[in-house]
Amino acid sequence: MDSINRWQDRLEMAVGIWLCIAPWALVLPQAAAWCSVAVGVAVILLSGEDFFLPNQMEEWGNAVLGAGLMISPWAWGYADSAAATANAFISGFLVSGFAFWALERLFMRYEESHRVKPS
Repeated sequence: MDSINRWQDRLEMAVGIWLCIAPWALVLPQAAAWCSVAVGVAVILLSGEDFFLPNQMEEWGNAVLGAGLMISPWAWGYADSAAATANAFISGFLVSGFAFWALERLFMRYEESHRVKPS
């Protein structure tokens, strides 16, 4: 499990960095800015930790963060800002997608390693 999700971790970190700078790059409303930075920092921390201590729990955490980010425009009331809504939805989709991609690969590797070989 140590090298199977390295690409996904790097991609998740890139999205996390984007989320941290997006409030200034896109001039987001205050609620969207706080949500973007908070989720961005959490994604960076989880991906960084998963990079050094691989475990599926970080991927599940990123999947939940991505899903939460996708619904945040309606939950926090900034859905009227097209840029903020698009940023939240696309970034959340990417974070969740990369997390599920890593989980799928981990489960495939687990199944292959525990397959009973016919004698």
